[in-house]
Order: sequence, then structure tokens, then C-alpha cells
Amino acid sequence: MSDEDLRNELIEFQNLQQQLQILNMQKQQIQVQLTELEKAREEIGKTPEKHAMFRLVGNVFVPKDAQTLRKDLEEEKETLELRKGGLLKQEGKLTERVNAIRKKVEAQQGKEGASING
Repeated sequence: MSDEDLRNELIEFQNLQQQLQILNMQKQQIQVQLTELEKAREEIGKTPEKHAMFRLVGNVFVPKDAQTLRKDLEEEKETLELRKGGLLKQEGKLTERVNAIRKKVEAQQGKEGASING
């Protein structure tokens, strides 16, 4: 592996690590949203059906019946779970690539060390 190839591999390695950090932040955001959804579902469950319920849409509270609100929250949860699954797949692929580059670079450094010391 030439010095230029090694440099390119290291640049790709750094880019992949940054992408992994971004994915981790996105996963955390989704987890926070899922937690908030679950709390909202619990509160709806505690509230009698006849009480007025509202959903925040933009800057406006819109009246919603409990059944519609539950359905909306369930759909939102499913969407977030799908996004989370996609992020986990993406994370797995990026991690594989990072590990492959790490092995390649370490092998190259080991060869260079052996030829210098040998």
C-alpha cells in the first residue's frame, strides 16, 4: 500500500467515524422521542375518555379525541422504530467498514515496522 493509499484510507476512516458519531446522536434523539411518546401514551391512558384532549400542531393546540390521539401516537412510534432500525443497520455497515480499514492500516503499519526493524 502506497503512502497515498494509506492517507486515503485514514481520511476515509476519519469520515466513517464522524458518520458513526452523527448516527449515534440521531439514535439518541429517536430514543428521546420514543420515551416522550410512551409518556404521552401513559397519560392518555390515565385520562378519562370524556376529558378534552389536545395535540400540539405547530404553535396551535388542536382538539383530538382519545382514540385518534392514541392512533396518531402509535403510528408515530412505528415510524420512529423503523427509523431506529434503519440507523442500526447503517451503523452496522459503517462499523464493519471502520474495522476493515483499521485492520488494513494496522497490517500496513506492521509491515512497515517489520521492514524498518528487520
